[in-house]
Amino acid sequence: MEEIGRSIIRLESADSTNNYTANRARENDLRHGAVILAVEQTRGKGQMGAHWQSNAGENLTFSVFLNNVNLSVQRQFLLTKIVSLSLVDLLSKFGVSAEIKWPNDIYVADKKIAGALIENVIHGKTITKSIIGIGLNINQRDFGALSATSLSLEKEMHYSLDDVLFSFVAAFNNRLKMMESRTIHDDYHHLLYRLDEKHRFEDSEGVFEGVIKGTTDSGLLIVNRHFGSHQQAQGGTAQGSDYLHIERNRDAQKSIDHEYHLKEIKFLI
Repeated sequence: MEEIGRSIIRLESADSTNNYTANRARENDLRHGAVILAVEQTRGKGQMGAHWQSNAGENLTFSVFLNNVNLSVQRQFLLTKIVSLSLVDLLSKFGVSAEIKWPNDIYVADKKIAGALIENVIHGKTITKSIIGIGLNINQRDFGALSATSLSLEKEMHYSLDDVLFSFVAAFNNRLKMMESRTIHDDYHHLLYRLDEKHRFEDSEGVFEGVIKGTTDSGLLIVNRHFGSHQQAQGGTAQGSDYLHIERNRDAQKSIDHEYHLKEIKFLI
């Protein structure tokens, strides 16, 4: 896949850079790798229909358009890994250590600093185009009651949004070169938020204690339940529809007992 960032489109305001990008893509009016940046995003989209909140001019809200992706639907989680790792790499360059809260939120300690929403165009069993929407907190310092942070809060500095954007482009292109490498999968695994730690979660049956053990190549989150069963949760976006799928196995050596279709599995403090 070719590099991104050779075309950068700047908007003063947009309801959502993903929506803007999708409209331009439908008209075949965008080149592969275009980055669409909005100073103000009035209806930014997050995972599961959530609204991305960002002060105008203080953070990065942008989308990346990928054309001729030619990736099988079964491998769509690979894009999630590349985007997530690119954000972690970017933050590391600025001296901030971050982790990936499955599937693609970026956390510093227990506070969110970035997130992504990937929307795919699918023909048959192949992803042909992808729109990667990203929100990254840079200079915002007040998030109200939200558990969030920013580069400025972490490093007590003010940053050039352009410098950070160009650093993301470089980080993404670097990870893109590793697309077929096992390094992508290994790095994503080791950077998972709360990996191998006992924590409280909530699903449709209520609150339980569990331990994240990793993910499968297709994007299943493996959670070992405290009482010995284990759960797998699958999340992603296919043709613009968010989904989350839970599979519960009472014994790792036996067949699956139940399947649950949920909108959310919650990470509790």
